[in-house]
Amino acid sequence: MQVLLFILAFNAALLALIYIVDSYMISILLKASLAALNLYQFYYLLIGLTLSYVVEDGELKIVSLLGLKKVVLPFDQIKGYTKFSGNIRGVRLSGYGRNTSAMGRAVIEKIGTTYMFVTSSKDVLYLKTDDINYGLSPEDAAGFIGELNSGGISEISMDYRPSKSVRLYKDKLFTVIFSAAAFVTISMIINPVILYLTDQLPAIMPLSFNAAYKPVQFGTGKQFAINQMMYGFLNMAVLLLMYYASYFISKYDRKSAYKFICVPLVVSIIFFAMQLQTFFSFR
Repeated sequence: MQVLLFILAFNAALLALIYIVDSYMISILLKASLAALNLYQFYYLLIGLTLSYVVEDGELKIVSLLGLKKVVLPFDQIKGYTKFSGNIRGVRLSGYGRNTSAMGRAVIEKIGTTYMFVTSSKDVLYLKTDDINYGLSPEDAAGFIGELNSGGISEISMDYRPSKSVRLYKDKLFTVIFSAAAFVTISMIINPVILYLTDQLPAIMPLSFNAAYKPVQFGTGKQFAINQMMYGFLNMAVLLLMYYASYFISKYDRKSAYKFICVPLVVSIIFFAMQLQTFFSFR
């Protein structure tokens, strides 16, 4: 219920900003943020509402979204478990969470990087595997532990130590996303310069718009080019910031690093699309 109230309050705040702000660029960014964050939040909320654990045939199945999302853990891949109760202490990497519940990836104190499927912190079981830990909160913790023991899985003491940062420049997927973001950002900087130097920009160009995409300020073609270049440099700063954030978070979870570097790619695409829209609409 608290998560749902937070989502509703968040939506109300963003919708109020969209209504109040009379800037086309900011309005587009707010609408894109609203859509993306709603999908993100409701995805994890639905996982929590439809979550179930199934133990059968020597496997643990974590099922949600009516079976559309399923994590299958063979017992021979589970190295052991640790039981905790009380507030969840850690740093969230993705999803949502509070002291008493969590969905998504998190770095849990004394446990390490963990994929959380926890709806209550009354009895939390952390399962250790070679790739990542899993946090569960079965209603019948004693019965669930009995199933694990029957499958040869015993309680262990987890000793968590952060790994060194991953060499992201050797990661092909990360490199592709970063290169795509850099290409779009550089194009956004170079494109207005080329248009200006080749006399393809009109003498008068709009510099800013209201929320209805009507020009509210005009300037010369040179001012338009400089204005667009500044947006490009702003996106370059965002790209560098997210790169270093990805580099830091990679020692905890590589997939979270991918999510961080996707942010400047999406933002740069939105800005570049608006630049092209303005040029083709007013040339």
